[in-house]
Amino acid sequence: MALLGRMLAVSIPDTVLEDKESPREKTAKLGLIARACATYGVDVIEVFGDRRGKGDVDAIRTVLEYLETPQYLRRRLYPIDEMLKYAGILPPLRIPSHKARVPAHTLSPGETREGVVNEDGTVDIGLDANPRLRGTAIPGKRVTVRVVSVRPLEAEPIAKENVRGYWGYSVESRSSAEVLYDKRFKVKIATSRLGSPLKEALGRLQEALSMADGVKLIFGSPSKGLFDIFGQGLSRQVDFVLNLYPEQHVETVRTEEAIFAGLNLVSILTA
Repeated sequence: MALLGRMLAVSIPDTVLEDKESPREKTAKLGLIARACATYGVDVIEVFGDRRGKGDVDAIRTVLEYLETPQYLRRRLYPIDEMLKYAGILPPLRIPSHKARVPAHTLSPGETREGVVNEDGTVDIGLDANPRLRGTAIPGKRVTVRVVSVRPLEAEPIAKENVRGYWGYSVESRSSAEVLYDKRFKVKIATSRLGSPLKEALGRLQEALSMADGVKLIFGSPSKGLFDIFGQGLSRQVDFVLNLYPEQHVETVRTEEAIFAGLNLVSILTA
C-alpha cells in the first residue's frame, strides 16, 4: 500500500470528462489522471455517479484499467474496443507490476508477476514458458502470482495486498453515498474552491493524517464542484473541505491538476 502502509484513494465523478469533446482528448485526460495516481501510489480510484450530468463511467473505467494492466497482458484482456482507439497516445505508467517479458530461466523463486490463467491450468506471466499454477483459478482471469519453483516452473496466486511495495491501483464504481460513507478511509478530504484555505487547516490536517490508516481525496467535475454534486451538507460528511489553490490566478483549475496537487500535499504531510 501507499503512504507508508496507509490505504490511499482518489474519487472522481463520472462526469470528469465532460469538458472534452473528442475521444482523443478524453483519453489524454484519463492518462494524466492515471499518471498522477500511479506517481503517488494510489490504491483505489473510485468513479462515482454524478446525477446532475451525463456520465461516462464505462470509458473511464476501461481506459484507467487498461493503463494499469501490464503491457504483455493487454491483448488478451482487452480485445479491439472503440474506447481504446487512442490508447497509443498514452504514456506508460512504468509501475513495479509492469515488468518486461523475460526468459523463464532468468526468474528466481519469490518473484511476483501479474498473469492471466490459461485453460490448461498454467498462467501467462510474460515468459517464454508458462508456469503451472498451484491451486485453482478461473481461466481468463487476471491474477497476481508468486513464482515458487523454477524447475519445475510453478507459481501460486497471492493477494495483491500481500505484495511488498506499490502494485498498481484498482478501479471501483461507487454511488455518491458510498463515496462518503466508506469505512475503509478514516480521513476523507473534499476539494473545493469554497473550502477552507490550506494554510488554515494545515495543522489539523497533518495531525489527522498521522493517525489515519486510510485516506481518500474527493474531486468534482469541470462544471460542478462537490457542493453542487453532494449538497451543502458535504462539510458534515467529510473530515476536511480544502481549497488547494486559494490564490489561483486562472479562472478554473482542472480536475487532473487538482489531483496532482492534492496527492502531493498528502504525500508531503505523511512523509
